[in-house]
Amino acid sequence: MKAPPKLASESQAPPASRLTGLDAARALAIFGMVIVNVGAAAGYQGVEGMLVRLTHGRAAILFIVLAGIGVSLLVRSVTARGGSLWSTVLWRAGILLVLGLGLQLLPVGVNVILALYAALFLMALTTLRWSSMWLLSSAVVILLAGPVVYILVSTCTELPTGPAAFGQNPVEILASVTLTGPYPMIVWAAPFLFGMWLGRLDLSCAGIQFRFMAFGAIAAGTGVLFSRGLVWAFSEPDAALGFSHLVLSSGHSEMPLWLISAVGSSTLIIGLMLVITPKLGAAARCLTATGQLALTCYSLHLIAIAVLVRPESAEPHQSMTISLIIIAGLITLSTAWRAVASRGPLEALLRIPSLLKR
Repeated sequence: MKAPPKLASESQAPPASRLTGLDAARALAIFGMVIVNVGAAAGYQGVEGMLVRLTHGRAAILFIVLAGIGVSLLVRSVTARGGSLWSTVLWRAGILLVLGLGLQLLPVGVNVILALYAALFLMALTTLRWSSMWLLSSAVVILLAGPVVYILVSTCTELPTGPAAFGQNPVEILASVTLTGPYPMIVWAAPFLFGMWLGRLDLSCAGIQFRFMAFGAIAAGTGVLFSRGLVWAFSEPDAALGFSHLVLSSGHSEMPLWLISAVGSSTLIIGLMLVITPKLGAAARCLTATGQLALTCYSLHLIAIAVLVRPESAEPHQSMTISLIIIAGLITLSTAWRAVASRGPLEALLRIPSLLKR
């Protein structure tokens, strides 16, 4: 019987060089969220409509899968330095929670994902020592059961369904982040745990990178096709949330087939970026620089939306132009910043505990 994969901290693969493909994939996730957050998907037609539909609900999942990978790599890094995982993770979770609740107060009409990030980091404190098999099994269980719990809680209680922000009481914030909000952890923990499992693998191995691409393509297509088959067989579900929604694969439906498709497309993109980014050399620098400043860029794009977009324009082409302007600005600022500093301002804030111990 084949032995199970070793934990990242036990792996014989060297932790050495930074995987720039992950930075490039993180940049693509940021760009996708910019496009989705600037305008409504329903207002787009033609190429613009296709681009928004492709990124809607998938860019955010890519961001979360990469967060899971990042946590596994963080474990390897902190363990190698002999640092404290608990203090490192707790600090990062606290910063992300404060930042997320604060940014939600901006007049952007966008659901900020950072409070979910904080909750997932706290959850990771209990899963860091799990075996790879436990991580993968838990991801599958949550993928199947999480949407059912989400439907039951959302339809049988009066818990808040809006995003968490400063000014709400702690119970409302907790319920929004974990159960009924726009990014319910009961559902989104699945791609995060799957990302942690991916991070345990030797991501520098070409064979694994191509398996990512093959698996991702199959899962992305299967989720959508299976959903369409079920909708054809049982008809389109009503607008009101219910168990009939379990057949959906549409973005942010919180349903299993959407998770399968979105996690598949995320794995495909990660594998593709791991393969091609090192081959592009300096040509990929703008992508990797933006990905290395992901938290800073995410926060800046919300501020840019508040300034440039709201109140939003009803003209789709104008919204797409604004999206491209914001993306170009993030690339320019990130590239210029990385020319003079090794980390972005918010990224440096996240690393304060490790810097103090040096």
